[in-house]
Amino acid sequence: MNNQWLKWFSFFILTVIWSACSNDKDFEIIDSESILPQAQGQYDYSEDTSQNEEVEISPFEEHLKQSFPDINFKGENTLEKREMLFMPDRLGYTEKNETYFTHDSIPFHLIEWTFKDSLKTVNAFYNWLDCFGHKCKSIRIDEEKNGSKEAFVVWISNTKITYLASIKSINRRIWQKAIFDLKENNWNYVIHQAPHGKINWTVSASQKEIKKPVKP
Repeated sequence: MNNQWLKWFSFFILTVIWSACSNDKDFEIIDSESILPQAQGQYDYSEDTSQNEEVEISPFEEHLKQSFPDINFKGENTLEKREMLFMPDRLGYTEKNETYFTHDSIPFHLIEWTFKDSLKTVNAFYNWLDCFGHKCKSIRIDEEKNGSKEAFVVWISNTKITYLASIKSINRRIWQKAIFDLKENNWNYVIHQAPHGKINWTVSASQKEIKKPVKP
């Protein structure tokens, strides 16, 4: 009996103590945001351009875009996957500009090599004719034969060789105006070919000789 009385007395004492402690304390409701880690600094998502950042283009590409605003320098281009030797790459150019792009969904490849003088330019072109196109064909001056399965135009001046290729036929006059800014160019050679066609020597050294006026 005494043991039972002690149990009830102990329970009564604990209840009184707990009640007193509860009345003396104020409970604070804590907002979950106050205890969760917060990012430092403020962000203005309206200025976040990471998803819409435009790819920078070179001055060489910007020049083309002025003539053809819808040119696309991004995305897949089938011409990038082909394997072909470009001999001017190995013959001491002083500057090279190269780009792949699509126009009206048609892939193009454009390269421009600059050389120190006309001797180096002509030497690079002649060496290229010894191993031209996908199958490294040998081509003679003014020879009308297939040089590549692609369409292409090559312009050769005193210090530059410019090459434009595509899987479709190329309008030489339109692209010549776009690439060379409507300026008159004293071409030493201009060769032009349709896909799987034969090379057309639009300008060549022998043709220049024929066109010279004969002195009386």
